[in-house]
Amino acid sequence: MSKSRAKKKQRRRARAGGSPQRAVPRASPGPEAPGHRGRPQREARRADARITDPARKPSRLEIRDGVPRPDAIWAPFPLTEIGMGAGLVLFLIGFAGAPVLLLTGVAVLVVVVAELCLREHFAGFRSHSIMLAMLPVCTVHVAVVVLADVAWRGPLALAGDLAIAGALAWWLQQRFRVVHGRARRRAT
Repeated sequence: MSKSRAKKKQRRRARAGGSPQRAVPRASPGPEAPGHRGRPQREARRADARITDPARKPSRLEIRDGVPRPDAIWAPFPLTEIGMGAGLVLFLIGFAGAPVLLLTGVAVLVVVVAELCLREHFAGFRSHSIMLAMLPVCTVHVAVVVLADVAWRGPLALAGDLAIAGALAWWLQQRFRVVHGRARRRAT
């Protein structure tokens, strides 16, 4: 790491109230602790190992702003990655000339990415407010155009979609701030 990046990190930590030295966050409470909120033991052990293992420095992909990346329910099995790979293959085959496979690939990718974004967003790991707000708005808009009325387009439709997406994004961002604050307090 360059000296300027190290100094920048020290300044950021100092502004956040932390010490300039690298602080190791303490482990989250165990199942018998009063702060435990029903998290499964397996997930708690894995999160604690990622945060507090002194022999291994966690990457920025595993811990962001002191909050560990949330594990999926199927954690040891790479279902999300398999779904992304399958969706990408279907999309590419469909792009070559099979519209049904193209739409199937897009649907698989949307479901897998939405699940990952929801998990990260509501665990306080990373905010995906705009994408999560646009997903239901776009889905409803496409359903209205395809199933009900093809004339639902133009400036009025765009203004309505943007107003709904904006309100939903604002609500999602507020929820993220609350959850992120709790997750940071629990990690430190």
